[in-house]
Amino acid sequence: MTVIQRGRGAQHLRAVTSPGPGRTGAMPEPGGQRKALVAGPRAHPERCASPARPAPALLWRSGRNGLPDGPPTRDDEPSARIFEEPDVFWKRKRDTPAPPQVVTVEDLRVRAGRALVTADDAVRSASEELSYAQAQFGLSATDAFTGALNTARGHLARSFELRKLLDDDIPETEPVQRQMYGEILQRCTDAINVIREQESAFNARRGLEANLPTSVAETEQRADETEQAIAMANTLLVTLHATYPTGSLTSVSEAPERAGRLLEAGRTALDQARASIEAGQHPTAVEQVRIAQGTIAQAGELAAQVTGARERLERAAADLTAAIASISSDLVDAKRLGSQVPAASLDPLVADAEAAVAEGRAASGPGATGDPLAALDHLAQAEAALDAALAPARAQEENNSRARASLGSRLVRLNSQITAVTSYITTHRGAVGPSARTALSEASRHAGAANSIQDTDPSAALSEVAQGEPLVAQAQTLAEADVRQSGSWGSDSGAGGGQGRGGGLDVGSLVLGGLLMGGLSGGHHGGWGGPDLDFDFFD
Repeated sequence: MTVIQRGRGAQHLRAVTSPGPGRTGAMPEPGGQRKALVAGPRAHPERCASPARPAPALLWRSGRNGLPDGPPTRDDEPSARIFEEPDVFWKRKRDTPAPPQVVTVEDLRVRAGRALVTADDAVRSASEELSYAQAQFGLSATDAFTGALNTARGHLARSFELRKLLDDDIPETEPVQRQMYGEILQRCTDAINVIREQESAFNARRGLEANLPTSVAETEQRADETEQAIAMANTLLVTLHATYPTGSLTSVSEAPERAGRLLEAGRTALDQARASIEAGQHPTAVEQVRIAQGTIAQAGELAAQVTGARERLERAAADLTAAIASISSDLVDAKRLGSQVPAASLDPLVADAEAAVAEGRAASGPGATGDPLAALDHLAQAEAALDAALAPARAQEENNSRARASLGSRLVRLNSQITAVTSYITTHRGAVGPSARTALSEASRHAGAANSIQDTDPSAALSEVAQGEPLVAQAQTLAEADVRQSGSWGSDSGAGGGQGRGGGLDVGSLVLGGLLMGGLSGGHHGGWGGPDLDFDFFD
């Protein structure tokens, strides 16, 4: 028989063996004493046999939790198995790992915001680079790049949609918030990865290093063309300020000046690229050419924003006449159908609509003093609210007819505003945060929905337009606020700010423009992926 004894501190096991019937194990020594076999923390039972009379090795049958299961057997018995003492028996408490730290919802929110900005900038940079490739090689040669970019845009659109849901007035539970923020982080990562997969092929296709002199010459030509566009924008802005209220030109009032700063930075990068070519530093020259191309392209977009503002303002005069006529018809219906709609809800809407009409008339015609764009916004919002209140009292066909009458102009204007705000954010992407980008993405989603159903369901399309209009205005406001808070373009950024062609790059302008997100040393600047894409949003 075998008796298992536990020693002090549960660190020693003692097996005391006595012969049983028919067994020839370790026999009692003379004097009737029994031989004790002791197993310490790292000892094996067979090592404890008597040196004078070696006993057959005793092997523990390992049982549950690594403890002995039954008596020891001889090593010549077929049922014997070696007992391996588990480390966990002695180190269970000592080596228990610390519980992982829980990431808070606020941490996830911050990470998701950072991821949205990074991914959005990468998509915008990739789009700019793709335009260069399409101009150089044609559309068919860049199908893979186009497909990758569309995939990335899909991930980004869904991420912005989730962010909008998280920011609305309907609260989500903490588990749902974690799930949604996690999806944003994953989709942003996927968006950047799909762009990154095309980077090496794209760079090889463009062959910048192999064609550096040609690239420098072409970029210099674009710089000259952009300089002429900036001069025209300055002249046009003077005319616009003499014709329209200052408030209607807020988004473009500084565009020519900022474009000039970016152009100067681009020319400086070109000068540095030439010096690098002469020194045989071709990889450095490639990066400098890419910076030059990006800054000059953004300068051209800024100059074009002035022309776009003029077109919107000129169109606003005609749009105001149509908008006033449309809402005036609604006011007639409000009087005709007033008995079918509760006065408490209808009367305030009528008063607001009348105020919008007065504002629109003040901003149109000879001697106008108001802001036509702001008046259009007010008219659109007032009409949308009045239409919604009167809809139950109108027949469906009448609603569709009225929707068609106002849908066309409002949808065109919404698409134009989205284009303008998109350009603004692109040229200031280094300063614009996730909130403005989210609002713009949602406005674009509503505009896309309206475009797709305008022929089949004009009422639903008009509803989509009505939801998109305040969002695009919000995007513009938030983007301009972010730019103001980022500081002046001409301020010293701490690393080369305010320097001209002779003293280095205008870092302040480049950072604000999103071309140098990580400084001037290390990382990947400009190019297909935009800012440095060596990131991990899940740290």
